[in-house]
Amino acid sequence: MKIEVRPIEKSTWHGKKGEESFSRPKTLQALVDGEKLEYATGLTKEEEEEYSKILKQDLSKQFNPEAPHPFWDSKMTRVKLENHTQFFSTENPLEYIKIKLMKASKYVANSVAEYEEGKFPEAHHVIHDQAAENEVKASKIQIKKKAIIESNKLSKTRQVQLVMVLAGKNLKNESTDFIEVEIDKLIEADARKVVEFVTKDKEYVAVQALILECLQKNVLKKVGHKILYHDSVLGVDVYDVVDYLKDPKNQELKLRLLEAIN
Repeated sequence: MKIEVRPIEKSTWHGKKGEESFSRPKTLQALVDGEKLEYATGLTKEEEEEYSKILKQDLSKQFNPEAPHPFWDSKMTRVKLENHTQFFSTENPLEYIKIKLMKASKYVANSVAEYEEGKFPEAHHVIHDQAAENEVKASKIQIKKKAIIESNKLSKTRQVQLVMVLAGKNLKNESTDFIEVEIDKLIEADARKVVEFVTKDKEYVAVQALILECLQKNVLKKVGHKILYHDSVLGVDVYDVVDYLKDPKNQELKLRLLEAIN
């Protein structure tokens, strides 16, 4: 399979782009992970063993500060990235290793989507793997479909809780159509969060929504890093207070809060 690598178009003083650009080519080598003291090669243990046999080279990741690595510090593994589109083949053992090395580098974005999401701020090239990108798109479509189907199954009460928890909006007195529009906005923004909401414990979500509404209506107050009911500290954040109100010993307070917002 062919993997396409393209330069990322950025503003330059000379204003030239693509093949007209006279920016110097970039050369990559395996970077060293300072914490693990090993080369960031992108290879799994199994791949290390397999390609060591194929290339008859030492592909171990261990970094020795006193001596260059016979493979990872050699010219053989250097990747010269030009100012135009290049192709690398996964069928070629050495090129496969270079593809993995690029994927492990902060200077090469693994996809356009990840670069646009800000995951590779230092990247100057990007990998265009159409099969992988299609797979990611398909996964996002499936998550979005699931979010739509599962959110439609929710009762109106739980839909209101969903919007309160994920958007901080109180839609208790709004129409069904209005609530659906707000949920649609949430799905467009982050369908995964909507799916996570649906799979969460119902009681936990109900209490979480109750606390957020109480904070909006000043039944509960946030003072510094504490959430208070009158002068009593219930916790340092919403999650703390959820645990507090779920405790059977504190059910009377939970009922009092429900009365206060209805």
